[in-house]
Amino acid sequence: MQEKRKYLSKTWYDSRLEIRPSPIQGNGMIATQAIQEGETVVINGGTVLSDAEFQAYITNLSRYNAIQIGEDAHMVEIYATPDELIGGMNHSCDSNLWMSDEVTFVARKAIAVDEEVTVDYALFTTLPHWVLEQPCCCGSPVCRQTVSGSDWQRKDVRERYRDHFSPFINERIRVNKR
Repeated sequence: MQEKRKYLSKTWYDSRLEIRPSPIQGNGMIATQAIQEGETVVINGGTVLSDAEFQAYITNLSRYNAIQIGEDAHMVEIYATPDELIGGMNHSCDSNLWMSDEVTFVARKAIAVDEEVTVDYALFTTLPHWVLEQPCCCGSPVCRQTVSGSDWQRKDVRERYRDHFSPFINERIRVNKR
Protein backbone atom coordinates (compact mmCIF):
# COMPACT_ATOMS: atom_id res chain seq x y z
CA MET A 1 0.00 0.00 0.00
CA GLN A 2 1.10 3.59 -0.63
CA GLU A 3 3.05 5.34 2.15
CA LYS A 4 0.85 7.37 4.47
CA ARG A 5 0.74 10.75 2.79
CA LYS A 6 -1.87 13.42 3.32
CA TYR A 7 -3.93 13.91 0.16
CA LEU A 8 -6.63 16.40 -0.70
CA SER A 9 -10.15 15.14 0.03
CA LYS A 10 -11.35 16.45 -3.35
CA THR A 11 -9.56 17.13 -6.61
CA TRP A 12 -8.27 20.68 -7.09
CA TYR A 13 -8.65 22.18 -10.56
CA ASP A 14 -6.97 25.36 -11.74
CA SER A 15 -9.55 28.16 -11.87
CA ARG A 16 -8.68 28.70 -15.56
CA LEU A 17 -10.46 25.45 -16.46
CA GLU A 18 -14.13 24.86 -17.08
CA ILE A 19 -16.16 21.83 -18.08
CA ARG A 20 -17.53 22.14 -21.62
CA PRO A 21 -18.51 19.82 -24.45
CA SER A 22 -15.36 18.15 -25.75
CA PRO A 23 -14.34 17.50 -29.35
CA ILE A 24 -12.77 14.27 -28.05
CA GLN A 25 -15.69 12.83 -26.10
CA GLY A 26 -18.54 13.99 -23.85
CA ASN A 27 -17.44 16.81 -21.58
CA GLY A 28 -13.85 17.84 -21.06
CA MET A 29 -11.77 20.46 -19.29
CA ILE A 30 -11.18 23.51 -21.43
CA ALA A 31 -8.69 26.30 -20.69
CA THR A 32 -10.39 29.71 -20.36
CA GLN A 33 -6.99 31.45 -20.17
CA ALA A 34 -3.52 30.51 -21.37
CA ILE A 35 -1.57 28.07 -19.18
CA GLN A 36 2.21 28.06 -19.34
CA GLU A 37 4.40 24.97 -19.58
CA GLY A 38 5.20 23.64 -16.10
CA GLU A 39 2.22 25.19 -14.32
CA THR A 40 0.22 22.97 -11.97
CA VAL A 41 -3.21 22.35 -13.50
CA VAL A 42 -4.84 19.55 -11.46
CA ILE A 43 -4.12 17.88 -8.11
CA ASN A 44 -6.15 14.72 -7.69
CA GLY A 45 -7.80 14.16 -4.34
CA GLY A 46 -10.14 11.63 -2.85
CA THR A 47 -9.90 8.33 -1.04
CA VAL A 48 -7.02 5.86 -1.40
CA LEU A 49 -8.25 2.34 -2.20
CA SER A 50 -6.32 -0.90 -2.67
CA ASP A 51 -6.58 -2.79 -5.98
CA ALA A 52 -9.25 -5.09 -4.49
CA GLU A 53 -11.24 -2.19 -3.01
CA PHE A 54 -10.98 -0.28 -6.30
CA GLN A 55 -12.19 -3.25 -8.36
CA ALA A 56 -15.15 -3.70 -5.99
CA TYR A 57 -15.94 0.03 -6.16
CA ILE A 58 -16.05 0.23 -9.98
CA THR A 59 -17.91 -3.04 -10.53
CA ASN A 60 -21.28 -1.37 -11.12
CA LEU A 61 -20.10 2.01 -12.39
CA SER A 62 -19.90 3.11 -16.00
CA ARG A 63 -17.99 6.32 -15.10
CA TYR A 64 -15.64 7.19 -12.29
CA ASN A 65 -12.77 9.56 -11.50
CA ALA A 66 -9.69 7.65 -10.38
CA ILE A 67 -5.96 7.38 -10.95
CA GLN A 68 -3.55 4.65 -9.92
CA ILE A 69 -1.03 6.15 -7.49
CA GLY A 70 0.98 3.07 -6.55
CA GLU A 71 1.39 -0.66 -7.03
CA ASP A 72 -1.68 -1.37 -4.86
CA ALA A 73 -3.20 2.08 -4.52
CA HIS A 74 -5.78 4.13 -6.40
CA MET A 75 -6.92 7.70 -5.68
CA VAL A 76 -10.69 7.70 -6.14
CA GLU A 77 -13.20 10.51 -5.86
CA ILE A 78 -16.30 8.92 -4.40
CA TYR A 79 -19.54 10.61 -5.37
CA ALA A 80 -22.92 10.27 -3.64
CA THR A 81 -24.64 9.99 -7.04
CA PRO A 82 -23.34 9.42 -10.59
CA ASP A 83 -24.75 12.84 -11.55
CA GLU A 84 -22.06 14.54 -9.45
CA LEU A 85 -19.41 13.39 -11.94
CA ILE A 86 -19.91 15.99 -14.68
CA GLY A 87 -16.63 15.70 -16.54
CA GLY A 88 -12.94 15.21 -16.15
CA MET A 89 -9.73 14.96 -18.06
CA ASN A 90 -10.16 13.20 -21.35
CA HIS A 91 -7.39 10.97 -22.66
CA SER A 92 -5.08 11.98 -25.49
CA CYS A 93 -2.23 9.86 -26.85
CA ASP A 94 -0.17 13.10 -26.99
CA SER A 95 -1.50 14.85 -23.89
CA ASN A 96 -0.71 18.40 -22.87
CA LEU A 97 -0.37 17.39 -19.20
CA TRP A 98 2.00 15.03 -17.47
CA MET A 99 2.78 14.20 -13.86
CA SER A 100 5.10 15.79 -11.33
CA ASP A 101 4.13 13.34 -8.56
CA GLU A 102 1.50 10.65 -8.06
CA VAL A 103 -1.43 13.10 -7.90
CA THR A 104 -0.22 16.32 -9.56
CA PHE A 105 -0.67 17.12 -13.25
CA VAL A 106 1.34 19.96 -14.79
CA ALA A 107 1.33 21.48 -18.26
CA ARG A 108 3.67 19.51 -20.52
CA LYS A 109 3.56 22.37 -23.00
CA ALA A 110 1.80 25.71 -23.29
CA ILE A 111 -2.00 25.36 -23.39
CA ALA A 112 -3.94 27.95 -25.38
CA VAL A 113 -7.28 29.55 -24.57
CA ASP A 114 -10.13 27.20 -25.59
CA GLU A 115 -7.76 24.21 -25.82
CA GLU A 116 -8.86 21.02 -24.09
CA VAL A 117 -6.65 19.90 -21.22
CA THR A 118 -5.85 16.21 -21.69
CA VAL A 119 -3.87 13.45 -20.04
CA ASP A 120 -2.51 10.19 -21.41
CA TYR A 121 -3.91 7.44 -19.19
CA ALA A 122 -0.59 5.60 -19.64
CA LEU A 123 0.90 8.11 -17.19
CA PHE A 124 -0.86 6.44 -14.26
CA THR A 125 -2.46 3.17 -15.37
CA THR A 126 -0.77 -0.24 -15.19
CA LEU A 127 -3.73 -2.56 -14.61
CA PRO A 128 -2.87 -5.40 -17.02
CA HIS A 129 -6.42 -6.21 -18.14
CA TRP A 130 -7.75 -2.65 -18.35
CA VAL A 131 -8.69 -1.33 -21.81
CA LEU A 132 -10.55 1.91 -22.56
CA GLU A 133 -14.06 0.83 -23.55
CA GLN A 134 -14.19 2.72 -26.84
CA PRO A 135 -11.47 3.39 -29.42
CA CYS A 136 -9.47 6.54 -28.76
CA CYS A 137 -10.82 9.65 -30.49
CA CYS A 138 -8.00 12.07 -29.61
CA GLY A 139 -7.10 12.81 -33.22
CA SER A 140 -3.37 12.99 -32.48
CA PRO A 141 -0.95 11.87 -35.22
CA VAL A 142 0.44 9.40 -32.63
CA CYS A 143 -3.00 8.04 -31.63
CA ARG A 144 -2.81 4.43 -30.43
CA GLN A 145 -6.51 3.75 -31.17
CA THR A 146 -6.67 1.19 -28.35
CA VAL A 147 -5.70 2.50 -24.90
CA SER A 148 -4.70 -0.11 -22.32
CA GLY A 149 -3.07 -0.60 -18.95
CA SER A 150 0.13 -1.81 -20.62
CA ASP A 151 0.70 1.29 -22.78
CA TRP A 152 3.30 2.62 -20.31
CA GLN A 153 5.55 -0.21 -21.57
CA ARG A 154 5.57 1.05 -25.17
CA LYS A 155 8.88 2.60 -26.24
CA ASP A 156 7.21 5.57 -27.97
CA VAL A 157 5.12 6.33 -24.88
CA ARG A 158 8.13 6.04 -22.55
CA GLU A 159 10.12 8.41 -24.75
CA ARG A 160 7.27 10.94 -25.03
CA TYR A 161 6.74 11.24 -21.26
CA ARG A 162 10.21 10.34 -19.97
CA ASP A 163 10.38 10.73 -16.15
CA HIS A 164 6.89 12.28 -15.99
CA PHE A 165 4.81 9.18 -15.28
CA SER A 166 3.44 8.52 -11.81
CA PRO A 167 6.49 7.81 -9.61
CA PHE A 168 5.71 4.09 -9.25
CA ILE A 169 5.73 3.74 -13.06
CA ASN A 170 8.95 5.78 -13.33
CA GLU A 171 10.43 3.27 -10.87
CA ARG A 172 9.19 0.29 -12.90
CA ILE A 173 10.79 1.78 -16.01
CA ARG A 174 14.07 2.46 -14.16
CA VAL A 175 14.22 -1.10 -12.77
CA ASN A 176 13.40 -2.65 -16.17
CA LYS A 177 16.32 -0.79 -17.82
CA ARG A 178 18.89 -2.74 -15.82
